[in-house]
Amino acid sequence: MFLAAILYIHICIRAWCIYIFGISEARIVFLPFGLVLKVTTQNIAHDGHTIQFVRKHTSIPVPRVFVAAEWCGLKYLLMKKVEGDNLEWAWQHLDAEQRSNIVLQLRSFVLQLRALRSPHGPAVCGLNGVTCIDSRISSQPVGPFPNESAFNDGLIIAAKLYLCNDILADIRSCMRNDHRIAFTHGDLAPHNIFVRGGTVMAVID
Repeated sequence: MFLAAILYIHICIRAWCIYIFGISEARIVFLPFGLVLKVTTQNIAHDGHTIQFVRKHTSIPVPRVFVAAEWCGLKYLLMKKVEGDNLEWAWQHLDAEQRSNIVLQLRSFVLQLRALRSPHGPAVCGLNGVTCIDSRISSQPVGPFPNESAFNDGLIIAAKLYLCNDILADIRSCMRNDHRIAFTHGDLAPHNIFVRGGTVMAVID
C-alpha cells in the first residue's frame, strides 16, 4: 500500500506537470525500490506485451514489466530497473575478450529474435498487429502494413521529400517484396544495451 501510494502521488504530479508543460517524447523516471517508470503520449501498452513475449520465448535479458497503463492521456510502463553499465560508456573500458563475449551474446540475441515466427503472416507490424517504429519513415509509429510490398511503398513515399520520382521509381523496382518477415529490435544500439564486464545484463527500448 505504501509503494502504491508513492506511485500514485508521483504519477499525479508528473501528469499535471506534463499537462501544463507538454511532452514530446518518452521520459524515464527512476523511482524508489528499484523501479523505473516510462511516461509517454504514445501507445506503449504493446511495448509491455512485446517485452513479456521476448522474455518468455528467448534468453534475451529484458526488463521485468509490472504493469502498462493509461491515465490522463498519458501512457505508463512500470518496470524493474536493469543492472549494469550502459555499453555506450562501458565499451572503452572493456578488454578484447570481454568485447568478444558481448558481440557473441548480441549475435545470439539477434538470431533468437529472427527465429521467432510472426502470428500475422506477411504483415509488417508490431507483435499484436499494431503499429511499429521505423526511423526511415518517421519518428512516430507507422503501419501496420499488410505485406512487404505496402511497407516498401511506405519507404518510397517517405523519400519523396528528398528524391525525384524517376529515381524513386528505379529504387522501387529494385526492392524485393518476398522476404520472410522476422521479429527484430528497432534500435539495437549501444545506448540500449547494459553490460557488466563481458556479460550483457539487459537490452532495453
